[in-house]
Amino acid sequence: FLNRLGGFIISGIMLYAFKPPHTSAVVYEFSFPSVSNMLSSWTQYEALKYVSFPTQMLFKCFKLVPIMLMGKFLGNKSYPAYDYVVCFMIGFGIAIFMVSTEDMEFGTDSIGTPETWSGTICGMMLLCFFLVFDSFTGQWQSRMFSRHQDLSPFHMMFAVNTFSMIFSFITLVHTKELEQFVEFVMRHPEMHFHVMIFSICSTVGQLYIFQTIRNFGAVVFAIIMNTRIILSIVFSCVIYSHPISSQGSFGLFIVFASIAYRIKRKTQGRELIRWRTHISHGSEWFHEVHEHLDM
Repeated sequence: FLNRLGGFIISGIMLYAFKPPHTSAVVYEFSFPSVSNMLSSWTQYEALKYVSFPTQMLFKCFKLVPIMLMGKFLGNKSYPAYDYVVCFMIGFGIAIFMVSTEDMEFGTDSIGTPETWSGTICGMMLLCFFLVFDSFTGQWQSRMFSRHQDLSPFHMMFAVNTFSMIFSFITLVHTKELEQFVEFVMRHPEMHFHVMIFSICSTVGQLYIFQTIRNFGAVVFAIIMNTRIILSIVFSCVIYSHPISSQGSFGLFIVFASIAYRIKRKTQGRELIRWRTHISHGSEWFHEVHEHLDM
């Protein structure tokens, strides 16, 4: 709730400061990505009660294909066949790398406690729901940006945070945790500074996310996030001297070869960049960048 409240305040200040033009988007449309975002967060955290963290990360590797299928289902995106193959290969490469570097124990929870098969299956189902809700969030926002050309990331950020803050507060009241929450915040004043910094970083991160989705689409954003995952693991291996096996190196090769192939297909027979300077072609310029620099 504090994260949503901080995001609401900071995004409100940014909306007031930058004063983007009014949008034609209907208010209730913003509630859908808000709810799906909250549900995706809940399912991924709840799944850790039944599966290990590496298992969760392994599932996240394959969210590119669900995102593309969701885009097709919502009717705002169409992808060539090679995109599906590339996204599957990226997930496959990351999976190979993770299996070779992480201790994949499907029968344990996040703290290493042995879990029953029914619990493990429950965790897998929660992760499947996470993929559905997470893919819906980005694609619905992409659809809104496509339908409402006057919609700015500031509108999106403020509206989504507003709905999320309200729904989080209702959840606290419904679960009778509001009083415990207030007592905890009052009892630990040292957390106020950390919450403020976390909210600022989270809100600025949301701004970059919405800008990326608006200008390049949900699939490109997902590829960026998957690349971030694998790079963070690589840096962790380098910094903390964890060895990377030949199997892990092969997984890295598959990932980056797939990304390079997608760039090649997207830019094949085209000028890499064609600059447009006239303001009336702003949306076309973004489209050009999206097509030529899709990564």
